[in-house]
Parts: sequence; C-alpha cells; structure tokens
Amino acid sequence: MWRNTPSPAELRDSLPDVAMSLDTDLIKFDLEKLGLQYLRRIRKRSVSFELPMHPHHLMRITPVDIGAEGYSEWMTWYWQSSEDDEGRELTYSIRAHVEIIDVDGDTTKGEVSFTVHNDDIESLIKNAIVGMRHMKGVQLRPMITRRRAG
Repeated sequence: MWRNTPSPAELRDSLPDVAMSLDTDLIKFDLEKLGLQYLRRIRKRSVSFELPMHPHHLMRITPVDIGAEGYSEWMTWYWQSSEDDEGRELTYSIRAHVEIIDVDGDTTKGEVSFTVHNDDIESLIKNAIVGMRHMKGVQLRPMITRRRAG
C-alpha cells in the first residue's frame, strides 16, 4: 500500500530533535554569514546562542516555543500569500527570548529580558539592540569575527 508523503508539521512532530538541529544550523549559518562572534550552547532539548556585545554585554538568544517531546523550536511556520497572487507559500519567522546581560557587573544597568519575533536572525538582533537602547539607554554593537589578512 502506498503511503502519503508526510506534511512538514508531521515531520517536525515525528523527528523533533532533527527539526531543532536543522533550525539551529540555519541560524548558525546566518550568524556566520553576518560575521558575528557567537557561542552555541546545546542542551538536551534546547539550544541557545550567546553573542558578545560592545560595551561589556552578552546577548543570549533562546527559542521561545516548545514543540513535540519538549524540544525547543526556533521557527514559527505559516502560509503566506505570494506576491504574484499565484497561491500561498510556506514561510517562517523566528520567535526568541532575548536576555542582555552586563558582564562588567554594573548592577545599575541590570539584566534585560524580552521576547522578540522577526523574519530572520539579523532583524531579531537589530530589534533587540534597539530595545536595549530604548529601555536602558545603552547602545550595543555585536562583536565581529576577525578576518585574516592575506
């Protein structure tokens, strides 16, 4: 008997560890493409990215949503009408919990924590930086990886 091809949602539900790994790899690839320094921390059913920021801050980005078997999910998938009205296309956005920590120990600035929802990791980071500037008056800049000469 022929089996129907599983939908993306059925695949995510049946292989949540693989789905989390693929989502994480996509974000890792985008961070590398942007040239940002980061540290990836992998836990049993979740993962986070830590980005050092100037001056003396750390931005920790963790997925908000919890999917099948308790695995974290970075992506929120939805159907969007295509620009040429030829139909709908499956697309995603990223929902993440962002913590900004003063690693210099300045308790007057304190930690800031909020949820951000954007189309990609670059926009998510930019909006978190703008949020920190509005909330605490601190202008953050992500640290860039150094490129070798030659």
